[in-house]
Amino acid sequence: MKGKLYWPGFAIVLVLILAAFVSKNPAQSAFESAKEMIVLRKIAHDLLRSAGDSSSRIPAVQRISDTEFLLPFETAFSFKPDSLVNTIRKVFQDHKLSSRYIVNVKEQSSGEVVFGYAMLGKEQDNIVPCLGREQKPARYTIHIKLGEPPVAGTEKLFLGWAAIGLAGLVWFGWYRSGNNPGEKIVEEIEVGQPISAGISIGQFLFDPQQQCLLLAGNGIQLTSKETRLLEIFSSDLNQLIDRKRLQKEVWEDEGVIVGRSLDMFVSKLRKKLEADPTVQLINIHGKGYKLEVLDQPI
Repeated sequence: MKGKLYWPGFAIVLVLILAAFVSKNPAQSAFESAKEMIVLRKIAHDLLRSAGDSSSRIPAVQRISDTEFLLPFETAFSFKPDSLVNTIRKVFQDHKLSSRYIVNVKEQSSGEVVFGYAMLGKEQDNIVPCLGREQKPARYTIHIKLGEPPVAGTEKLFLGWAAIGLAGLVWFGWYRSGNNPGEKIVEEIEVGQPISAGISIGQFLFDPQQQCLLLAGNGIQLTSKETRLLEIFSSDLNQLIDRKRLQKEVWEDEGVIVGRSLDMFVSKLRKKLEADPTVQLINIHGKGYKLEVLDQPI
């Protein structure tokens, strides 16, 4: 029983550790966000300086989303694509921003993209067309979309083991809770009083008062219906018990007799009795059930 209580706690702890590792600290996230805005303003400053403009005002960077930004310009300027690519790359590298990003330069009046390229983290994968062609003076807006940083190797390893550990804990809890059809349910239970008049069934000691079976110091908790059924079976071991008798004695007091309820509770009881292979609860088709104890004489 205790195992059922402990395993969800371990699973919750592991989930919290995993979440803390994967998610960013709110303060750190806010700091990084402010840093991005400042770095992007520096890009605008360096581009204007390379165009010979050191006095024009630089408007505020506009954040479209967590990873998309607009750099507007109040004055017209010309640029060389090669210089723009190198300026942005240097600023990103110097300030350790993402190595994966897409840049599009648009004319403010028409909205037309006059130049665009993609840096994909590896030199051979980068897409940088139209180099060597100087763009005419105009008022431009630069759209920058940052790529999500790839997960580092050590982080992948941690996440992989954490996922395996979480899956293992979930499986263990499912197994211990009795959902595994092949499981022999034997769990430690706390017994209130010593059993003074238990009923022997094979290697089991059956205590109807506490609604449990004991086997080698371990216990299996029974429901009230399972206890009543086992009382009837244990009173006539190795004898066929008619279905109608079981339905009448277990369910008739409730004013309802449901055949499928009998089959369901017998199936659950059979599963719990599997802990002792010498005890078998057999279905005699169309007639009833028989509780057989193989090592006990008829």
